[in-house]
Amino acid sequence: MTLCDVERAAMPMRRKTDRPQPPSPRSRASAAVARMSWAYFFVLLAIWIFLRTLGDRWWLGTIMLFGPVWVTALPLAVLVPGALIFHRKSLPILLAAGGVAVFLLMGFCLPWRAALQRRGIVKPLRVLTCNVHGKSVLNKLIAANDPDIVLLQEWPGTREKPVLGVGPWQVREDGELLIASRYPIVKSQVFTETTWSDWGGSAARYDIAAPGGIVHVFNIHLASPHRPFDALMAGKPAAAQRLDEYLQIRTAQSQLMSQLATEAGGDVILAGDFNTPCEGRVYHRYWSDFSDAYTAAGFGLGHTYFAHGASVRIDHVLMGSKWQCRECTVGPYVGSPHRPVVADLERVSGG
Repeated sequence: MTLCDVERAAMPMRRKTDRPQPPSPRSRASAAVARMSWAYFFVLLAIWIFLRTLGDRWWLGTIMLFGPVWVTALPLAVLVPGALIFHRKSLPILLAAGGVAVFLLMGFCLPWRAALQRRGIVKPLRVLTCNVHGKSVLNKLIAANDPDIVLLQEWPGTREKPVLGVGPWQVREDGELLIASRYPIVKSQVFTETTWSDWGGSAARYDIAAPGGIVHVFNIHLASPHRPFDALMAGKPAAAQRLDEYLQIRTAQSQLMSQLATEAGGDVILAGDFNTPCEGRVYHRYWSDFSDAYTAAGFGLGHTYFAHGASVRIDHVLMGSKWQCRECTVGPYVGSPHRPVVADLERVSGG
């Protein structure tokens, strides 16, 4: 017997069970759930960054802003049960991903700011705004909410008369814009510079003698993306270029109107159809200096426009520094693809 034979004989026999075993199906499922959970989280963050930076700068980002963003939450329906069964350590990252989808991408609001505010004893100023899309359909809603100021866009014109309930009311029509106020309108100004014949868009300012002093109220309707979106869906040539042109127009309108509103001071209130989602670059650049009534005191997604399977919040009530919002709600369907927005505003003590 040679020395090598002795050494081999001294070595323990390797059992077949000592060989590396392939991972079990449960182990593979656990690893897959963990990888997919982290990938989902980072994809959502990438989408959010993309929308914040390019949402109103590039036609593709704008389509995503106005599109059915709610689909970003659908993977949770598969990943959460998978994590519960195979890899519970993935639940915290899925919770964070759900927060990104619901709060950052879909714009879910909680009224925590309103809860922290000190409420005054004076009756708030109730503002109601809606793009009626050429329909006079708000009579019941106005009667039920008893607003102090009503601001409408795409009003059908002088052939229609709003039914406002118990008066007295002061009513003005300026093109497609209508304002009705329980308090005197002491001054008005229509900004013809904001109207581009090819794109639409109009705005007006009204100085109202409300309790506590003059309020500078802006009725806003910025340019609409309907036609470029329709052209893209129809596959028409140069549709993407047309949408980029629209973005430039809406950006210019937003820049002008936000500057005029800032110059009006802290008593300013802006309401109407901004055609601008809160998650986009234009909103954050030109409108974030004003307080958003729904962001401050609304609960839920607050979507105001519904069409083609998508819904977005593009109708807003914004306030200057001398106002705070007690409550803000989105009303029901009134015959227009836009939902009305109702906000109770009060002056900040000492403002």
